This record gives sequence, structure tokens and C-alpha cells, in this order.
Amino acid sequence: MTFDIGTTPQLFIDDLIIEETHALTSTLHQPAKYAGNPIMNPLYPWEGRLALYGTVWRNEETGKFRMWYQGYGGMGIPRMGHDISDSPWKGFDGRNLLYTIGYATSNDGVFWERPNLGLIEYEGSRDNNLVMLDAAYANIIHDPRDPDPDRLYKSLFFEARDPSGTPNMGDGVSVAFSPDGLRWTKYHGNPVVTRSSDSHTLLGWDDLHGKYVSFARPSVHEGNKTRRIGRSTSDDFTSWTVPEDVLVPDDDDPPGFEFYGMPVFKYHDLYIGQLLAYHTPPEEPQIRFMGTIDVQLAVSRDGIDWQRAGGREPFIPNGPPGSIDAGEIYMARGPVTVDDELWFYYSVCAVEHGITGRSGPICLAKLRLDGFVSMDAGHETGALITKPFRVDGDSLSINVAARGGAVAVAALDEHGIQYEGFSRSDCVLFDGDSVDHRVTWRTKPSLDELRGRAVRLKFYLRNAELYSFTVR
Repeated sequence: MTFDIGTTPQLFIDDLIIEETHALTSTLHQPAKYAGNPIMNPLYPWEGRLALYGTVWRNEETGKFRMWYQGYGGMGIPRMGHDISDSPWKGFDGRNLLYTIGYATSNDGVFWERPNLGLIEYEGSRDNNLVMLDAAYANIIHDPRDPDPDRLYKSLFFEARDPSGTPNMGDGVSVAFSPDGLRWTKYHGNPVVTRSSDSHTLLGWDDLHGKYVSFARPSVHEGNKTRRIGRSTSDDFTSWTVPEDVLVPDDDDPPGFEFYGMPVFKYHDLYIGQLLAYHTPPEEPQIRFMGTIDVQLAVSRDGIDWQRAGGREPFIPNGPPGSIDAGEIYMARGPVTVDDELWFYYSVCAVEHGITGRSGPICLAKLRLDGFVSMDAGHETGALITKPFRVDGDSLSINVAARGGAVAVAALDEHGIQYEGFSRSDCVLFDGDSVDHRVTWRTKPSLDELRGRAVRLKFYLRNAELYSFTVR
């Protein structure tokens, strides 16, 4: 089988493009937590505690960052409808909580301002940065493909209470529309997704399937008490399918391990899931309520069939005891590309899930482009051979870190026979660090003569980390 990869970067977060390797190891890379964390702390009474179940989006035309985040008018959230008489929530009245969606902007993605919008009344004043009240865990997308200007921005959220003031988050997921991301109109037919718990995330429009897609944690019930990930779709953003399971903890996970949620984003030709790994005490009876939450990775080629990535190791780990992120980590919808980096925004708690009085600042972590997983070689030269693919460009670029090492590439035909002039010895060695190094051969400055042919690439690595390759 010959793959058509076009000009899409090929990552090694899964092994789809890999035929064989020798003397290489696969390494998961954790984003570097920003030294100045947290970048946002709760400031106002309508915030209480922050949570970034929401969205950070950068306008490519202006370069300005926009953030929609969750605020709570209380320091913890009871699980509606469950007996909490013997839990840390004893004596807590959930109806006193105020679920708010706040808005912030930034010129650099690090220093954030909460503009006074004057849109929502809170305790007799509109001097605040609120865009929605009684809305929980709002995910927001910018959707220019919709011809209706009043639906340019779309939101998926939980209606926190009904008109009488009674909490009703168990009723399902709702949607809203906005022309500017600030003034929102809730859909008259809400809720639109039933049988979904409180950890949904919105992928947005999926070109592969021609539908809007969201991922949710299906409601737990008798016979299905383990938290898992479900997928729901819509043609019009108002009529959604019931979530169907796509990822469930398995026998390779430790006892008490569950999935709290999974924000998913498209990255090149991949669907990458930021899997919220919930480590609960196995002796605690289901539905489990206590435990820490960190982040693992999952990957898919279609958003339906998923596999765990990075050896199930933490992608963003909890910090040490006493640190601001020792207990829980919750991710925004997806990263923002800034120059040669991916910026991941997330909210944290110092204590584990289920404990009242949790604080909730927002933090930042940074990863090199395509830097999720690398194929690494030490002092011994290692090799990676790709599966055959059709060349649709005239240049080969690699994302590689090889300071103090070396990288060379050979081009083979689909049977493994070397193309003349494209051997390892013909290749100009690279010993630097670049997210976009163009590979050349001594007598072949480009791949132009191989255009349209089936090619296998053979990478030779020594003291190097290979993250991806691209044919353009």
C-alpha cells in the first residue's frame, strides 16, 4: 500500500507511517510549564474559582488572544442528585453557586486583561467582564463557514439552572450563538444533547465527516459507572446525536482509573485528545468522587477509533505536593500556535477532586511544533524506515534536534532499492536543532525528480530526536 500524504507533516505520535526502526526509542515530550504561572488568578466575586474548560483562540489577522473561561460563585461543586451526606460536600447548597462565563484578552498570550463589557448585570452592576450567566463549561468556536453572521461564534455549554433557579445540569448540553463572541443568544430548543455528563468539549466542524463534533463524558448509571469518553455529531449545531462510546479505560489501566473528559483538537491529519486521567482510590465505591487528575494523550486518524499515546505517561503531570497543580489539571479546547511553539492553556487545583475550598488559577505550558513524540537515537546510530508514500512535492523538511549528533536521510523505492543520488552518503549531514530543516543531497538539491513516485525514506540518527517530516 502506498500512502498519499500530500504536504501534511508526518508525526510519530502513532506508528501509521513507520515500517520499521532500529536502535530507536519513542519518547513522549511534556510541555514546559511557564515559569511565571499562574497567568490568571480569581479576582472578582463572580469568579470565585476559575476553570478553563473553555477556549483560548488567537485571531490570525490581528494576533490578539481571546479567552472564555469558567467562573464559580462558590469554592466547590456538588454532584447534583447524588447523596452527599457522607461526602466533603455535606452541608453545601449547590443552588448558591453562580456559574459564569468570563472573557479576557491578551496581546501576547501571557498577560491578560478582563475588559469591562457592560453586558451582564451582576448584583446591580454591569461593570464586569461577563458574557453569560448560569452557563457551565462553555466551549466556544469561531465558525466563519456559517453564512449567518449571528452564528459566527458558537458555544456548547450546560444550562446551570432552569428559570425557577433550580439546578438542572443533569438535563443535558445546550448551545448558543453570537456575532462577536460577546453577545450570546441561547437556542430556544435547549438542551440539544441528552445523556451527557458535565465534561463535554467541542471539536467544532470536522471536514473529514462533514459534521460538527463534540466529545462528552456519557452520564454514568447502573451498569455503566466508569467515566468514559463519548462522541456526538450534528449537521446544524442544534440537532445532536446521543454520545456513543469511543474510548473506555481498559485492563492496562490501574484499578480506579477513569476518564474525566477529553478536549480534542485537529492537528494536521490527526485528532489529538487531551485525556483527563482521573486517578481515584480503587476502594472507593462507584460513582467515585475523590482523586487527582492529570493529562495523558490519545490519538486518532478519524476521531472515532482511538489509541493511547506516549505509553500512557502524563503529558502534563501534576506538580509536587503543595504546588498549585498538585491536585487537578483541566485543559482548554486545544493549543494556540505561537511562532515555533504550541501553547497549552489549562486550569489547576492544588488539592484533589472532591475537596471543598479549591482554588483555580489558569496556567500556560509550551511545546515545540510537532513536539508530542520523537524517535530518538543515542550514541549508536539508529534508523527509521517509512512505509511507501507518493511524493507530491520537491523538498523534504525535518523537525529534529541533533546538536552534538547527526541526521542523514536516504530515499528508497517501494521495494527498498535506493534511488541513485539519494543515498545516506550523498545526504548533507545536519547536526543542529530546527523545526523546519530542508534536507539536501550533494548532487540532488531537491526531490523534484522523484515527484509522483513511491518513496520510502530511511532516516539515520545519532544523538538526535526526530519529531516529524514534511514533503512540500
